[in-house]
Amino acid sequence: MSRTQDQHQTMFVPALLICVVLRAFSAQAKVLTSFNECSQFFYNNTEPEGMNPAAKKICQRLENGGSSYYASLYSVHHRIPLYSAYTLDPECSSTAGRTENWHIEPQISQPESQIDYMVWEKDSDGNLTNRYQAISSDYRDTGYDRGHLNPDSFQCEEGREATFTLTNAAPIDAGFNRIHWKNWESVLRSFLRSSLESDGGSATAFVVTGTVPDANLRIPQREISEEAERVTVPSHIWTAVCYKHQSDDTKSFSLGYIGENKPDGDIRLMRVSDLNDELVRLYSELSMAHQSIHIFVGGCFGDNDKFNEIQGMFDKLINLPVNQVDPLATDAQNMSRKLKRAVRSSQRSYNTVKGYSCRYDHPCGTYGKDYYWCYTGYGFFFDSWDYCSPPLSESRANNGERCRTDYACAKYGSRHDWCYTNNGYKDKCCTSTDCYAAVNDKTCRSDHPCGHYGYSYLWCKTDDEDNWAYCCKDCVD
Repeated sequence: MSRTQDQHQTMFVPALLICVVLRAFSAQAKVLTSFNECSQFFYNNTEPEGMNPAAKKICQRLENGGSSYYASLYSVHHRIPLYSAYTLDPECSSTAGRTENWHIEPQISQPESQIDYMVWEKDSDGNLTNRYQAISSDYRDTGYDRGHLNPDSFQCEEGREATFTLTNAAPIDAGFNRIHWKNWESVLRSFLRSSLESDGGSATAFVVTGTVPDANLRIPQREISEEAERVTVPSHIWTAVCYKHQSDDTKSFSLGYIGENKPDGDIRLMRVSDLNDELVRLYSELSMAHQSIHIFVGGCFGDNDKFNEIQGMFDKLINLPVNQVDPLATDAQNMSRKLKRAVRSSQRSYNTVKGYSCRYDHPCGTYGKDYYWCYTGYGFFFDSWDYCSPPLSESRANNGERCRTDYACAKYGSRHDWCYTNNGYKDKCCTSTDCYAAVNDKTCRSDHPCGHYGYSYLWCKTDDEDNWAYCCKDCVD
């Protein structure tokens, strides 16, 4: 046991210390007063200007030494990161992996601690951990994902594991995160990877992904937690890219996009200068920004003619017509329709919501989880996987309407199955259109099929003790 660990033994249970010492690949981060130790993730080694100066600066790296994997600016007040800055290695596999092993940062909740690395959340003292930061239980049953800012699909091996930290996560609507935002991440990765390969490794793609905290929305809700409203939900999620060629600035460019954090949130492509202005407007309501915001010092070649070309490339990648009215704006409605088509075509038992094929030995199913998923490949540290949905033809809300094609019936982090219908209705749902199928996979009593029975909602009795549940099809005249 190290001398530093021994000095702080009173702060952590012995099991935690043993785990920290023995875990060779546990992720860590160092809370600092500046980003000097990980400035390589910022264009021109300069962090964004105009963000919250009181937020914690974290260099995310591995316990066993080596360089940092990315940088995060974490707001203790909101318990979410304001941004994470990272670069893309084009050699990384595009297949993202998932893990249940999330990490927390002891120094945020215990500033006096000299333990400057992250520890497994499951090994930490929860009463101490949640003092100034979010923990996984804050997200439970809320309908929000622990959404990565630095996506795991942009990193390799240990760096991918290091993205699974709650200092790199914010509450993102499950539908927006798993469909819309993930599709934009996939398009961005394909675009940047192609650009880097065509330039023969003579360029660097600097990426910053951030949040706009909502002044009026926090999780968890009071009805599901004794410690309610601890974590701020972002109203918007945004990404900015500075692509810097080492020797030919005519090949350098920048771009940005921003989306509303809601199930059908619009995502707009724009110049970084326009994204700066948009963030000033949004942050002004929170008194979090100065009079100006500069994500990239000097604007990162925002005044060249590359953006029009970028717009066309993005449209080609997502198979959309170029907007003839305003070449600087993305047609968000067409983008939404495109994503819905992609989801509809991927709802077979061997395809995922991102279009990957399920492994032949692991078709789409629940497998003991509260959502549908499957393994998509094999990984060095963990098998990669993705979300999938039950058959769309079997999804119906308990007002009798079919679930929307891009939001099939599933729990999405909640206690019960739910979905959106085409008219915007949101409520509990059934994964079958059978007259005896009720919500949460319950079954109606054989002599009491689903119906209104004098009420405004559909329901049925589920046992001989007259217990009942909502159901989704009117089978009673």
